[in-house]
Amino acid sequence: MKTKKFLWSSYIITRFLTDICLSICSFYLAYYIRFYNKVFTYFVPPIKGIPELGIYHKFIPFFLISCIISYIFCGNYKKQILRMFDEFVLSIKTNFVLLVLLFATSFFYRSYEYSRMFMVLVSSVNFCLLFLSHIFLTYLYQKYVKYIFGKPRIGFVCSEEKKMKFIKLLKHNKTIKKFFLTKINTKEDIINFVNQRKISELVVSYEMFYTDVFQSVLAELSFFDIPIKIFVSLPINLSEAMIDASLGVPVVLLKPLSLTGINFFIKRSIDICISILVLSITFVPLLFVAYLIFLFDGSPIFFIHKRVGYNGRIFNCIKFRTMVKDAHKMWWELLKYSERGSKVFKLKNDPRVTFLGRWLRKFSIDEFPQFFNVLKGDMSIVGPRPQIVEETSFYDSYSKRRLMVLPGLTGLWQISGRADIGFEEMIDLDLYYLENWSLGLDLEIILKTIFAVFSRKGAY
Repeated sequence: MKTKKFLWSSYIITRFLTDICLSICSFYLAYYIRFYNKVFTYFVPPIKGIPELGIYHKFIPFFLISCIISYIFCGNYKKQILRMFDEFVLSIKTNFVLLVLLFATSFFYRSYEYSRMFMVLVSSVNFCLLFLSHIFLTYLYQKYVKYIFGKPRIGFVCSEEKKMKFIKLLKHNKTIKKFFLTKINTKEDIINFVNQRKISELVVSYEMFYTDVFQSVLAELSFFDIPIKIFVSLPINLSEAMIDASLGVPVVLLKPLSLTGINFFIKRSIDICISILVLSITFVPLLFVAYLIFLFDGSPIFFIHKRVGYNGRIFNCIKFRTMVKDAHKMWWELLKYSERGSKVFKLKNDPRVTFLGRWLRKFSIDEFPQFFNVLKGDMSIVGPRPQIVEETSFYDSYSKRRLMVLPGLTGLWQISGRADIGFEEMIDLDLYYLENWSLGLDLEIILKTIFAVFSRKGAY
């Protein structure tokens, strides 16, 4: 355990020192690109000529302080290993904060007016270098740890029912080895399990942890120097749960959803800005799509359908019409052929979809009018899938929790297979989004949606 702590500390220190060195490299690269790169200066010539490098040397201390603040503030040195895409999002966020700090610093630094374009360039170059270095260092760290210790050997002490749940949750995790102990008769069962399986971390279900047998062996387990974690399954929304001991006893404190107050205001502001931008860019192409629909399939051009939104409120969802007229009258007849079972309707080779409509659906072009729903406040860019009224009649109290936020144009369901995923998995994905919302998660979903649309996976 001490060796692992030493390795992690060495990794963090190396990462920090590498970040500082690369930040200095970014500074000089940005200076060269801004003032001496012929291609760049041809398109964006420096207005005030080429300043001496010595003038910019005076700005380096402020630059490095801004770097350190942004790196620490954005959580670049937390005790966690991020996936490549999460590292990508973190690097974007970090260098955006850096850019804001540089603009603020230059505003108060009156000795010389530094180039704003230089600051944009240094943040951009720094993003590329930091992202690549973090991926490389993380790869080396994981390879070295795996070489010394092998894959982490996680022991799960739980019931058979919980075992199946863990297997389902961790089925895609190839970075750990999983071992299960589902029956405990004596404390020797636990000791032998840890010894024989060479467990490096123990995850114990709440029910198993408070059995007399497990409590009797806790003292002996402390000599193994392995972390012990308790898995608690609560039928409540753990959006921002934390342990509170202010009453003298540890209790689970549930704070409100993170997607409220200022966070909701920020998300709503971003929704409005993106919607205006997208509709401005695509206005002419969308007019052409509307003309094609009218030409081949006649009127109406739009399909306006009742959907269930925030807190169960009914709203009119706008899409380009991709089906024959009066397609809703065939809904109950075709329900038995649904690809998702009886709870949520989705059918491959739906006979109601027109030839043009099938192509519009392939690339999600039919959904672009929903940006008007976003502007109106009925929907968000990212959120749970908006459900038709008939589908929500199948909802239980667990499923209805997904109505606690605005439905979205895209979401985790969209980037996880779109129409190929089942009802239960769709609900789980929506609730995961609700409980783990962040601007970083929204950005990840938006970027992955672009790839999902062009891959056309699960679109029908």
